[in-house]
Amino acid sequence: MKVPEKSPKLKDILTKSGLEEFQKSYTNPNFDIKKIINDYDYWTEFKQKKYGVKPETAWARREVESLSNRKELPFSDKDGKKFSFWLTPKTQPILHFIDRDALSFPILDMRNEAEKTKYLISSLVEEAIASSQIEGAATTRRVAKEMLAVNRVPKNKSEWMIYNNYKAINHIKEKDCKNPLSEDMLLNLHKILTENTFEEKEKDCIGRFRLPVQDDDIGVYDIDETLLYKPYPAEQIPAEIKKLIDFANTNHDGVQSEFIHPVVKAIILHFWIPYIHPFTDGNGRTARALFYWFMLKNGYWIFEYISISKLVLKMSGQYKKSFLYSECSDNDMTYFVLFNLEIIEKSIKDLILLINKKEALQRKNRFILDKYPGLNHRQRDILINALKNPNKEYEISLHKGLHQISYGTARSDFMDLAKLGLMEVHLIGKKNIFIPAKDILLKLQS
Repeated sequence: MKVPEKSPKLKDILTKSGLEEFQKSYTNPNFDIKKIINDYDYWTEFKQKKYGVKPETAWARREVESLSNRKELPFSDKDGKKFSFWLTPKTQPILHFIDRDALSFPILDMRNEAEKTKYLISSLVEEAIASSQIEGAATTRRVAKEMLAVNRVPKNKSEWMIYNNYKAINHIKEKDCKNPLSEDMLLNLHKILTENTFEEKEKDCIGRFRLPVQDDDIGVYDIDETLLYKPYPAEQIPAEIKKLIDFANTNHDGVQSEFIHPVVKAIILHFWIPYIHPFTDGNGRTARALFYWFMLKNGYWIFEYISISKLVLKMSGQYKKSFLYSECSDNDMTYFVLFNLEIIEKSIKDLILLINKKEALQRKNRFILDKYPGLNHRQRDILINALKNPNKEYEISLHKGLHQISYGTARSDFMDLAKLGLMEVHLIGKKNIFIPAKDILLKLQS
């Protein structure tokens, strides 16, 4: 990835081209400013499109709209230029969807606590894996899920990154989401996230900010060693962190301070940590954990059930570009806000689709409940899964981890199904493996 071409400044465009063409664009019937604002492309993509006027003129028109609508933020680049953002018309329906449809979705009214727990654990695992893979963890999802399910000790750096992410998210849910942000909380989160991931000579970097001179050679590089960004010098970090903490703890409710939507504020915090780059490593993981903390602290419970990082991982190139675009366009953070809102919207819609499909599948396989009313929710899930995967091998330890139940309860789930003739038990080594009975469909339908 290359550092993008800097966008032209409004003043330079008007000086070079003059005001005449700019003014003519207001009466040009082929010029659609609403579409330009809605798309909000960065300059490298923007200049390749056709607008009925020169790209520079079209950009100047959009900049006039943008600059007049942007909200200034309390942090700046190394030259003292403040960051700002604009909630374009495109963002409003997304925020409305999150506030109304997502928070009213009846996941909290689901018929069984075990079902909710399953979704919670699945989301935690997916977020831990994806957030780590964004930062380079190479472990496969299958191995990572098994490690977390059976609580196996990680074997390498990649596994430690995932295990630590899982621990950090649980820690936020159980403790930090009730507390205001503090320097100690931030350092402790970093400590949890980076334990056993540093080389021996760098272990003193865990749970502390960068130090002057010693850590000032830090930069953000692409995979081909291209320098993408040089962060603040270390001596400025304490002051910048204080600004971030003050911002996070300020009540932006429109009464005590200017209103900022909580989801947008969480996105700003997500951007701010990597920009300050207070740690030698683990800044991205800490930023995503901080986003998660702010969402839960502000009552957005649905974020417990979704993995934002899973989609970010699929779009990692655009994720990185949204950082760079915000830095290379006169500190316009709108690009980063737009990207993250679209990711959040898709993550929530994917969850709703998943739950609706699951409910439809449960209804479709209602005959299982009719014939075996004594089965618990977990056992019904096993059978429905077995119908789709008749050759799958099931392990007690994985079932235990997925549902957060005791080993004895997990074993009973499978042994009861075996007694009904629906599962076969095979001893492989010292481990019991359960396989769907060959005639499982016939038995369930008869």
